[in-house]
Parts: sequence; structure tokens; C-alpha cells
Amino acid sequence: MRMNGGWIRSLVLALALAAAPARLAVADQAPQQPRHDLLSALLRLGLSHEAGWEARRLTVENGPEAITPEAAYRVGMALALDGRPDEAAPFLADAAAATDDPRRADQWQLAAGVVLLRARAFPHAVHLFARVEDFGVDAATRAFATRLRCVAEVLAGDGVAARACVAALPAGSAPPPAAVAELLDTLEINPHRRAIAGGVLSALLPGLGQSTAGRPGDGLLALGLNGGLAAATVLLIVDGSYGSATLVGLGLGLRYYLGNIQNGAAAWRADAERQKARAAERLVRLIVDGPR
Repeated sequence: MRMNGGWIRSLVLALALAAAPARLAVADQAPQQPRHDLLSALLRLGLSHEAGWEARRLTVENGPEAITPEAAYRVGMALALDGRPDEAAPFLADAAAATDDPRRADQWQLAAGVVLLRARAFPHAVHLFARVEDFGVDAATRAFATRLRCVAEVLAGDGVAARACVAALPAGSAPPPAAVAELLDTLEINPHRRAIAGGVLSALLPGLGQSTAGRPGDGLLALGLNGGLAAATVLLIVDGSYGSATLVGLGLGLRYYLGNIQNGAAAWRADAERQKARAAERLVRLIVDGPR
């Protein structure tokens, strides 16, 4: 399922800004913390990938303690905002695990989960959100984690889990049931079953599966091609050219007929996946933008 990553980037940025006061407080503390002069310089220059390499080098050469949780978080957020979620997630998860501040740990776990959403690692994101949802330090953070878990369930395309999650949202923060009912129904569409239906329709009448899936041009092409080969086969039989009829009917006709069935199934599957993707995008926006 494809998704628009703009709102995910906005969530990452919002979480970064929410944790900014904590980051500044840590930066002003404890002179005994390790220095990261090169790492900081790379981040100031916007070289997030190089900063990630430098952070990994420091930890390999000097152990995990060579990078403070704050530094790991900064590297992770820089990578996330530069569109490198796979590289960012380990830094954010390590930062959350290493910090002694439970509030910052919650924020950083949520940030790591959002980055995992962008990387399409939905089960891992659900796990992080559920952990904050169960053990977060305050009710507002736990409620936000619940919203994000629902977002992960929706983007994973799991209609049953998404329905249960949306139903469990607190009444004051859940989107109106009437607004999500149709979207949840669409999210529960099974593309595999839809593909079978499309294949059966194209088997009954070449091009019917493609046409009913919103591809009338493909449907007309399949109907014309298969109809033309069938007519040619019949004419050759009437003319007594049984060898040519066999060649056209079995060699070409059967091949294109089976291809028509396959294309009809693919058209219905693609249409189902498009419907689910559109429903997921709309449902995510309702969950994220709903009343707090």
C-alpha cells in the first residue's frame, strides 16, 4: 500500500520540537559527557548520512557509551528528516533505551515509531506505540501513542485490527463513527478474493474483468483480440484447414485467453489495493486530526 509521507514527516518534526526543551536541558548539563565535536559539525552542515557513519564509528571503537542518548537522538532525527528512516530508527530506539528521563524516553520511542511507519516496518512501529501506550508517564502521551498505534494498524492494511483500534479510542478523541464506517469497510477488502472474482469474469467474457475494474481500454483490447482469434479459428475449421485452426486456436488463442484471465485478476487486485490505499489515507487523517 502506497502512502503520502508528508504528514509522517510532519509528525517526526513535531516530535522533534516537542523534545527540544529536554534536549537543550541535557546539552547544558554535565560537562563529563563525551564530546562529539565532529558529529556536531556534521549535523550543523546537514550531513546526516556522514553523521550516522561517525556515530557508528565512535560506538564501534569506544563502545555504546561513546555516544550520549542526546547525540544518538539528534543523529536519528536528522536522518529521519532527510528521508533515511531505515538508518534513523536504530539511533532513536537506542536513545530511548539509554536515557534516564522517562518523559524523554516516551517522546523518543514515539519518534522512532513514526520513523518506522515511514520505513513501512508496521509491526515494529505498533510494538513501540503499544509500549508507550501501556507504560507512558502521563495520560496525554499514552493517548497520543494510542492514536499512532491506530495509524500503524491502518497503514498496515489490517482492517480487522484497525476497526478494533478505532473503536477503542477514547470517546473525546475518536473520529465520528459515521465518518469512518465506510472507510473501515473498504480497508477490510481482500485483494486476493477480488483478484479471483476478476479472473472469473474475464474467463466468462474476455475483457469483462478489466472493464469492471475501471480499465475499459484494456477490456476492449482483450475482447477484440480474443474474439478475433476465436473467429479466425472457426473460419479455418469451416475452410477445412484443421492444422492452421489448431495452431491459431491452441497456439495463440489459448495463450491470449489465459493472459486475459490473468490480466482481469490483476486489474481487480490493483483496484482493490487502490481503494484500500485511499481509504487508509483518509482514515489516518481523521485519526491524526481528530479532537484531542
